[in-house]
Amino acid sequence: MKSKKLKKHKKRRVGRVVLSVIAALIVLAAAAVFLFRTKSYEVKGNSYYGEDTITSWIQSDRFSVNTLYILVKYNFTEADLPSGVESIHISLKNPWTVRVTVKEKELAGYVDYDGVYLFFDREGTATLKTKKILAGTPYIEGLAFDAGKVQIGKKLPVEDDSIFDKIVEVSKNLKKYNLAPNRMSCTDGSIQIYFGIVEVLLGTGEYEEKLQQIPPILEKLTELYPETAGTLHLENYDADSESIRFVPAG
Repeated sequence: MKSKKLKKHKKRRVGRVVLSVIAALIVLAAAAVFLFRTKSYEVKGNSYYGEDTITSWIQSDRFSVNTLYILVKYNFTEADLPSGVESIHISLKNPWTVRVTVKEKELAGYVDYDGVYLFFDREGTATLKTKKILAGTPYIEGLAFDAGKVQIGKKLPVEDDSIFDKIVEVSKNLKKYNLAPNRMSCTDGSIQIYFGIVEVLLGTGEYEEKLQQIPPILEKLTELYPETAGTLHLENYDADSESIRFVPAG
């Protein structure tokens, strides 16, 4: 008799534990659904993407109504991101407010395209179409590509995509030597930059060595050829070059 009573008591106790666990899970599930319901966002780190663009991207997932879901998706999975975004980190300010920290891709340049500006990244991937000019990104002339095949998130359809490495190298060294040309141009794989009415031919490589020469040369040109348009030939410059040729226009 006692063993039967003990068995019944154990069964009841196990039953109560199971019910308690189930109840706790239900409470947690309810809390996850109702307490962690997405109500607002705080976005930082974005420069050329607007806050609404970032939040709209996140909200395009129908499960984004839950902040815990957003937290897991963007921190622990390979979630799709906008073409110009390198990474998104999510934290919660409180159960219903999502903090979004954006790291945007570095833009290498932009071109005219279909009535707007088309920006591309260091790999030549078409990243952003906008009517705004973004400070610090060089305007590139003469970059030949098939406009009919352009897709955001895909590489620009150029014949030789090594041109993007050249653009990136020139841009990096322009910053390094505090040079700010008005524009940059690509012709047959060569790079040209323009300082007002002075064109500088840089050729197809060794850009850092060439760009180092420009500040003192521009200063000298101002003395010798004030307000004179012309072409500065650095395309064949190397460390053994004894002179640099400037050809006035006309």
